[in-house]
This record gives sequence, structure tokens and C-alpha cells, in this order.
Amino acid sequence: MLPLLFAGIVFLFLLIGSIVFLVCLPLPWTRQYALSVALWCAMWGPCSVTLMVLAGVGLVAAAFVTKAGDLQTFHAPRLLSAFGWSYLIAGVLITTVVATASAWIHQVVVRRLTLALFRLYSAAVSAGIGSVFGWTLGWWMMYQQLSGYVWLVLWGICMLALIAGFGAAAFKGARGLRGEPPKDFTWITPAEFSGQ
Repeated sequence: MLPLLFAGIVFLFLLIGSIVFLVCLPLPWTRQYALSVALWCAMWGPCSVTLMVLAGVGLVAAAFVTKAGDLQTFHAPRLLSAFGWSYLIAGVLITTVVATASAWIHQVVVRRLTLALFRLYSAAVSAGIGSVFGWTLGWWMMYQQLSGYVWLVLWGICMLALIAGFGAAAFKGARGLRGEPPKDFTWITPAEFSGQ
């Protein structure tokens, strides 16, 4: 059950990142940061799972080290009282630093790719974003108890359409996702950046 919870947490943050990506696309001044902002949101999922695992390991270690652990109330919702608000605040700050550093490095590297490589990269990432929406549609269909081969085939067609649509749109609109060419510490020319 715990792996499903962790997968659900990671997927939730992937969905949030995908929605933020779609929100950034229509606005011209945020379009070039859409992929990095989506990555920033998505990084919260694995970081949250890591912090939960560390908290669980800490609780188990504390129970075994002190030998005063009451296993009957061990799983009671006293995580915050056991670790205190300082663990939660430190976890949020660490996650913010990790997500920000990842998004910053991503932005630096992506702006130094040639247009051909960036098109492939943005198509692959956007196809993944399309699959997140496809899985969300599938889970919504299961929640509505829509079962049978017809619904399964319909979901498969929608999933393929979302993946192909997002990927093709990103491949064609890759120039709009980039912004201006970098001026310092670059290994590509402005012509390679713009694909000319």
C-alpha cells in the first residue's frame, strides 16, 4: 500500500507540473520558462517521498534505539508531534532548494541545445505531459466505473492522441519555448540556437 501512496504523491506533483506547463504556454513572457517551471513542480513529488521515507526511518530508529517505542500507537498520526514542525519546515526548504537548483540547471542546459536537439527534447517532455493527462483521464474513467472494452479502446485512443498531440505541438512550436540565445558560457552559435 505504501508504494501506491508514494506513486500517487509523485503523480500528483507531475499533474500539478503539467497544469502549470499549460498555464505558462499562452503567456509570451512565461512561455520560455514553461518546461523549467513544470520540472520545478514535478521535483516536489520525489522530494516529498524521500522526506516521508526519512521520517519513517527516523521513527523506526527512534523506537528501536530508545526501546520505549509503543508499537500499538506507532502508526498513529503523531508524525508532526514526533518530529516537530522543524522537520516539516526544513523539508520544505530543502525541497525548494533542490527544485529551484534543478530548474535553474535545466534552464541553463536547455538554452544551450541546438534547435534540432531542443525540438526532440521538448517533444519528448511534452508527450510525457500528454501521457499524464491521459492517465488522469483513465483514472477518472475508472472512478466513474466506466468499464468494458469500448471504454478501454476509447481511453487508449485518447491516450495516443494526447501523447501525439502534445509531442507534435511542442516539436512545431519549439522556437517559442526558447526565448533569446544565451550570451555567455555557450557552446553553440546563435545560428545553431535558432536553427538557421
